[in-house]
Amino acid sequence: MSTIELSGSQYLYAKPEALHSQDHAGLNFVDDGQLLAKVGAVNAVPLLVGEFVQAMHYFPIVFGGPEKTPMAILGMKEGQNLFLKDGKFEAGVYVPAYLRRYPFTLAGTGTDDYVVCIDRKASGFVEGGEGQPLFENGEPTDFTKNAINFLNEFEAERKRSAQFVEELIKADLHEVKHTLALTAGGEQREVIADYYGVSEERLRALPDAQLAEMVRQGAVTAIDAHLLSLKQWDALIARRDNANGEKFSQVKQSFGRKK
Repeated sequence: MSTIELSGSQYLYAKPEALHSQDHAGLNFVDDGQLLAKVGAVNAVPLLVGEFVQAMHYFPIVFGGPEKTPMAILGMKEGQNLFLKDGKFEAGVYVPAYLRRYPFTLAGTGTDDYVVCIDRKASGFVEGGEGQPLFENGEPTDFTKNAINFLNEFEAERKRSAQFVEELIKADLHEVKHTLALTAGGEQREVIADYYGVSEERLRALPDAQLAEMVRQGAVTAIDAHLLSLKQWDALIARRDNANGEKFSQVKQSFGRKK
């Protein structure tokens, strides 16, 4: 049996387990087409900076928590993904990479190293029988190799995303933003979401040299995508209203913002 000890926890992964050719020699994976919907039945998912331009057409992109992690907002309350239909993501909707890598992931070991893991509680894993084998003759199959390659690409992009957020924090560009629900006549209702977003005023006030460097690094493109994505709040509220037959939210949402 593997003796690798994992550190930390990962959002949506119930039981991360180090992938091992002996421990998982007879393990297969069966994709029933609904796994992404099952694990994606959440209202917020971490997002990579390289996904902003694609994701902005569907979801509000916000920054949540003390670390100001980029997040795609999929619903208005916990456990609500408004982009699921008949047990799957709607056709054509962008699915964040954090979900697409599931049930594989990389986990820390308490050092600078990472180890490939699977969520052993994922519904697609079966012992033998049908599906994609993870190993053959003690070696990873093409299915497993492709999953590992995706993890490596994800990790590289995750580091770039962390650097992007670090630059925003250093430049003090975050501010608390609010989303309001309105009546049909335009009467203001209560704030239904508050979160961290980029301040356009602070961005414009940056020294020319600093702003030019952010443009060179591609940060301004990502910021523009983030700001444009906030227009999706109206579409998200409309989805919620259509799904629930409600006109207005009575719930204030906070995506990791400290009071």
